[in-house]
Amino acid sequence: MNIFHVLSQGKSRLHGPAISAMLGYLLDSRRDHGLGDTLLREFLTHIQSEILDPHLKKILSTPFIDVEISLEEPYSLNGARKDIDIQARFLSQDRKEQFLIIIENKLKTGAANPQQLADYYRAVIEDDNTIKNLLIVFLTPSSSPTGYVNEFENLEVHEGHSKMRVYWNEKDNNLLQMIKNILRREINAEINPVNEYMRHTLKAFVVYLEDVFANSSGKPQRRGEDIGKLVEDRTIHTKVHGECTIVLRDSGQIQVLIDKEKQVAKPILRAIINEYQLDVKLEGITTQQMGKRILDALQDKPQGF
Repeated sequence: MNIFHVLSQGKSRLHGPAISAMLGYLLDSRRDHGLGDTLLREFLTHIQSEILDPHLKKILSTPFIDVEISLEEPYSLNGARKDIDIQARFLSQDRKEQFLIIIENKLKTGAANPQQLADYYRAVIEDDNTIKNLLIVFLTPSSSPTGYVNEFENLEVHEGHSKMRVYWNEKDNNLLQMIKNILRREINAEINPVNEYMRHTLKAFVVYLEDVFANSSGKPQRRGEDIGKLVEDRTIHTKVHGECTIVLRDSGQIQVLIDKEKQVAKPILRAIINEYQLDVKLEGITTQQMGKRILDALQDKPQGF
C-alpha cells in the first residue's frame, strides 16, 4: 500500500501544499520523523556545493542543525497576501537568525507565473530589508516549461542574496535522489538506522512523486493490472531500491515490484542496468523490451544476487 496513492484516489488529489507540508516535515530537524537533520543536511550539502556560501559551511559544521520550518508563511506586497510555501530559519546557539531559505514549490507544468517568484522575494525583503543571508530556492519538476524558466530569470536578487533552481527529478540537482541517497546510505550502514515506518513512508513518497512527474498532467499514473500469466520472475538486489522483483507475463508485460508493490518500472530497470553494467540500451526501447533483455542478461545469475 502507498498512502500517497490512496489519498489521491477518486476525486481526491494531493496538491502542492500537501507535498510542501510533507517536504517541510522531512526537512524539519525537530520533528518526530526520526531522521533528525539527515535530509536537511543532505539538502544543504547539495546547495552549499552549488553556491559555496560560507554561512552554509558554518551551519553544516555544527553537530546538529537547528532550524525553524514554517509552511505558508504569510507576507504582504502592495496590500496583497503572499504565502511562502516553505520557510527555513537557521538559528545560532543564542537563537539569532544565521540564514534564511525560502522555497517555492511547483508540481504542475502549467503553474508557472512570470512574476510570482519576484513578488515573493519583494514581499520578504520589504518585510525586513536588513536580511543579509537569504537564499531563494525554486523547486520544480525537470520537465519545466518555458514559463518556469522565465519566472526564475525574472527574479533579480540584491547583493549578498542568492537564488537557485532545484529539481524534484532532474538527472542532477535532484531532490528525490537526495531521499534515495538517505535510503542507500542506511542500507550501507553509513547513517543511523531509519525506523521501518519512516523508511516505507520515504519510499512511498518517492514512488508517488515519480508517478506524478511521469505523467505531464501532474496526476499519478495508475498501476497496470496483471495482463496474462506469470512466465518468469527474478529478484535482484539494488543499492538504492533494495530487493526488486522483475516479473514477465505471457502477454509480454513487464512489472517491477518492491515489497510486493508494483512500481514505475522503467526508472528502476535503468538503475539495474547501470548498477550491474548490463549490455542493454537505456533509450529507444520499450519497458517490455528493456525488462526482457535484463532477464535474458541475468539468466545465469542466482536469484537476489
